[in-house]
Amino acid sequence: MYLESFFAQASVASFCHKTGIWRNNDSLDSLYQTCKNFFPRDRFTLLKARADSLAKSLLGQNFINIYSKAYPELLREIYDPPLVLSFIGDLSLFSLPKVAIVGTRKASPVSLLATKLLVERLGETSIPTLALVSGMAMGVDRQVFITAMDQGLAVIGLLGTSIQEEYPPSNRDLYKKVKAYQKHLLLTEYIHEQSPSPWTFPKRNRLISGLAPIVYIMESGKKSGTISTAHSALSQNREIVVFDHSLQYDNEGGRVLVSEGADVLNFEDLIEGKGQVIRSDVYPKKVLSFQEWQVYAKKETSFALQPELTPLGSGYIWKPFT
Repeated sequence: MYLESFFAQASVASFCHKTGIWRNNDSLDSLYQTCKNFFPRDRFTLLKARADSLAKSLLGQNFINIYSKAYPELLREIYDPPLVLSFIGDLSLFSLPKVAIVGTRKASPVSLLATKLLVERLGETSIPTLALVSGMAMGVDRQVFITAMDQGLAVIGLLGTSIQEEYPPSNRDLYKKVKAYQKHLLLTEYIHEQSPSPWTFPKRNRLISGLAPIVYIMESGKKSGTISTAHSALSQNREIVVFDHSLQYDNEGGRVLVSEGADVLNFEDLIEGKGQVIRSDVYPKKVLSFQEWQVYAKKETSFALQPELTPLGSGYIWKPFT
């Protein structure tokens, strides 16, 4: 526990990445001895004392370090791979082919529909079994995992908090379902106690793209966390595919990526054989914002009486084939 605690300290990890000394060692033990020789004695004593005091809180956690055979090679290749990860679930999922799917928490109905259909398509064509990688946020992330588990696909969730946290609280039902699901793996580099913070999630996003060779961006504003993932993916030389549709509430960031050369996910390909988009005078004639969708979905309309229908905005609805 002590070594994991030592190398989970941000200043230690940053030093190891900037100097590249972790690449010249083959275990945490040898890296520790190298660090001992590099750091000034007083500085090392302070880091050692802090790691020792924090190590007591790590009892019961499971860890994998960068020298472990099970550590994903693709993640190891990024500029600043985590030296230590805390995890819950099945590490063998690292050996599966992986696809990352991310998007805004306040996703448009058409983006959630596209996410569901994309995961279903991937489930139909994946041999061997595929692992879906995402965060554990509301919106697109949630849709990814719900559909993936329905399809029997493996799920890998990256957290922006310590492993004990279940954030956001509105997703506690999802955490419960994921942890009860056989093919799951939850990961975080924040092995010490870490509550949600504005800086932890952008830092986490590089791991989502770091684990998968391809990243799907389902909807993103210009300054969203999803764009942070896209930027990480670009720096890691990952393939980026963007879903773009006129019924999306805010995909400005996604459209910028398309203008810069990202591939586009075609909605018509997703819906082929699955259902149809039809026009109706009953449904809203404008593109729905996230807040408007929440209000509208609770109203007693014909939509409530026909749950198989999904209003997409601008008078369009989705009707799946039965």
